[in-house]
Amino acid sequence: MLTRYANMTPKNQSYLFTFGLALTLIGMAVTDMWLPMVVGAIVLAALAVESWIRNLYIIPMKKQIKELNVRLARLEHKE
Repeated sequence: MLTRYANMTPKNQSYLFTFGLALTLIGMAVTDMWLPMVVGAIVLAALAVESWIRNLYIIPMKKQIKELNVRLARLEHKE
């Protein structure tokens, strides 16, 4: 969704977005400013889900694809 921060790892970003979502939900419960916080909670929920999916599935999949490409190149080179 958003551009990744250069100095943060994807894992740290997912923790940051999850922490931000928790703070937003607490703020919705504590204050009367719940309407703007609903928008923030929706945005942060989307960011948190996207970052956790990236950490759990996309990054490991890219590593596996790289390994498979290396194996394929070795096999093609053998023949």
